[in-house]
Order: sequence, then structure tokens, then C-alpha cells
Amino acid sequence: MNHSFRPRFVFSLLAAALLPAAAGAAPTTGSPVRVLSAVESAAADGLPYTAGSSLALRVAAAVKVSAYSQGSPRQDVQRKSGSNAAVYRSLPLSSPPLLPTAPAAGDLFDFTVIGDSAQSWATMTADGVPHLVLRGFGEFRADATASWTATVTLPATSSKEVVLRFVIPPVSVGGDTEEDGPAWWRSQLRAELLVNGYPAWSTTAMRLRADYKVNIMGSNTPQNRTLAVLQQFGEPLAFSTSDEDASTGNDSQDGNLDSPSSKKTVYLSLGRFDAGAQVHLTMIVRGIAFTQPSLPGGTDHRCEQSPAQFFCSRASMSVSGSASDGPRVHLMP
Repeated sequence: MNHSFRPRFVFSLLAAALLPAAAGAAPTTGSPVRVLSAVESAAADGLPYTAGSSLALRVAAAVKVSAYSQGSPRQDVQRKSGSNAAVYRSLPLSSPPLLPTAPAAGDLFDFTVIGDSAQSWATMTADGVPHLVLRGFGEFRADATASWTATVTLPATSSKEVVLRFVIPPVSVGGDTEEDGPAWWRSQLRAELLVNGYPAWSTTAMRLRADYKVNIMGSNTPQNRTLAVLQQFGEPLAFSTSDEDASTGNDSQDGNLDSPSSKKTVYLSLGRFDAGAQVHLTMIVRGIAFTQPSLPGGTDHRCEQSPAQFFCSRASMSVSGSASDGPRVHLMP
């Protein structure tokens, strides 16, 4: 958690368009940004709040995909106020329903027939609920971003402590290394909250292929083993797997690589603001999934074709929001 409010660049297709000018915003005059305790969160939850549907959110969504031998990269961006921002792009081309309608089995590409491919969905609802789905095989990259921006104006009568409740919905960062078409792959989620243009809270979860060597009894040569590793930065999400603790019973392995995290609800005190101040808030939720060759310029991450089918490694990620996951602003005494 960042308490210093130091400026930094935000790498996002939407950041420049969404960040409002902070020059007219009053600075905080009290406590720095901090996550509330369980007791403090319960107290805030019992007070009146302004929900996302009443915050006049400006929402945006963006996607970009590329895939080997499937044509030029494709992208799309949409910005809305009062309705969902929802986009989709794929290679090869397809036109499934947009999120939050979940992709049906027939909407997802069959890699055994198509080979290298990429799909990317992104939606931010008018109430501030994010939905992302990224999926690709072979040589590909898929990006998706969903964002909302709001301006909170404090009453002109007295200063207030501003508490923002926001939700990171269940997140999946997964993939698969195909033995007959291996590739180095990565899937990643990053969510970041900005207050008056400065980073205030963030989380990053990524899963990637990582190889290691083991000694086999009776052999003088260490053998390669392929596995997937989950890494997290910032405020962590609760996954069923953890590859950074001392236990080996909850490591990433076939069967749990796509298991989603638990929903994370955060109550964040933004500090005390002067009467009549405006507080500018932006939430950016961004997903990435891609493969890469083992050596620069290589082609060993592409799908392998046999007479019967393609063999491909995969990377995929998703953010699955629900109707109650929008932001809420509490003005504390």
C-alpha cells in the first residue's frame, strides 16, 4: 500500500483519457490513505453511502489482440456515461455476445482446429463493475482494460473523512503448457486505485510457466521439470494456490491453475478533506495474457500441427464481477 502519493506513470490504454486534472482538488488534511480494520469496516458499512449508480461514473473499456498468421492486430476502445462500456476483439474474427454475458462454450475457439488465436472481452458496467475475459493459444497476446472515474464533492458545511468501499471480483490467472506444443506463457491481473491522480492502492497477480531441474535417482544429469508459478504484489488476493509459502500442499499444478481467487472487499480511508473539496477517483482493472519464445526471435511458442490437429499451449485470465461489486463512497463524521 502506497502512503506517500508519489506520482508515477500508469501504463494503460485508458489512463490518459480517464485521469482528471488534480489542480482544483483540495489536498488531504488528515490521515494518509489506509485500509480499514475489520471493526472499522463494519462501522463504515452501517453508515449511509453513495453507490456507483449515483456517482455519475464515467466508464471505459479497451481490448487488443494479436496472433500468429491470423492477420493484423485488432483493438477497440469504448467510453460511456450512464451505460456499460463493452468491447470485444479476436483473431480470427468472431462476434460473440459482450460481457457481462458469460462466453458460452461455442463462443470459445477450439485450438485443435484453429491453432494460434486470441480473444479478449472487456466491460465496465455503468455501476462500476468490471468484467474481463482473455484467452489465447500458441503465439498470441491479448490485453483488456476496464475503468471507471468519479468526482466526489464534499458538503460545503464541514470537512469529512472519505471512505471508499470497492471490490476486486473473483480473478483467474491460468494457463497450460502443452507437451506437444510447449510455450512460455504468462497471465496477469493488475487493479489500481488512483486518488486525485496518484496511486493509492494496487494488487497484481500473475501466473507463469517456470522450469526447474531435479536430480533423478540413477542419473548423473539433472532433468527438466515444467510447472506454473503464482506470484503476487501489492495487496494480495486469496487464491487456493500459493507458491510463495513454505507448504508444498497448495502449489500450482494441473487441475488448479484456473481456480479463481475469492472476492476481495476493501474499505479504504482516503483521509479527511476540506469542506466543499472535490475528490477525483479512478479504478483501473487490467488483464494480460501472452506467450513468448524461449529465445528472442524464436518461433517455438507457436502451435504445432499434426495431420489430425494443432497442439498449443494456453494462457488465460478473467475477472468475474457481480451486480453488488460496484464502488460505494461513505462520508464519515
